[in-house]
Amino acid sequence: MAKTYNDYPQSATNNAKRALAWREKYGDEVKGGTSIGWTRANQLASREALSYSTIARMAAFNRHRQNSNVDPKYAATPWKDRGYVAWLIWGGTSGVNWAIRKAESIRNGRFSIDSIDDNDVEMVEGIVNIIRSIEDPKNRMKTAMKEYRNLVSEGVDITLEEFLTMVGIDAASVK
Repeated sequence: MAKTYNDYPQSATNNAKRALAWREKYGDEVKGGTSIGWTRANQLASREALSYSTIARMAAFNRHRQNSNVDPKYAATPWKDRGYVAWLIWGGTSGVNWAIRKAESIRNGRFSIDSIDDNDVEMVEGIVNIIRSIEDPKNRMKTAMKEYRNLVSEGVDITLEEFLTMVGIDAASVK
């Protein structure tokens, strides 16, 4: 049996639930989304485990990121914004971002940040991206160690080995 995953952020579930609630409340006024998208919303809302292929489709939905905000003309009635509704039923920004990371992690067979509390994911991602952009190996290591200590002092539950893997440093090289 293929491995499945349900460690997506609660905010992805909440985004799907919001769109489903609009569809229930406003009926035909909610026109965004395809039948496949609404199936995804139901899966996310019920916290179903997703296959790699489903996660990859969620990641591919990134092509619609321009719909991640409500068009100003629908500010008072966001359920009428087709693109925004479609974005939400695929988990919204948090769901699509998770899917991109998760699909890459599965493909590469490497550590992902799934063990980190949902509230800390964006912060850790930002730090990791900054450290990965540092080209000088010594500076990258120095910065990684400093940021790891800061994360731990902030209560982020991550091991040094996990963090170094995320920033692209071979943990075995650290003495």
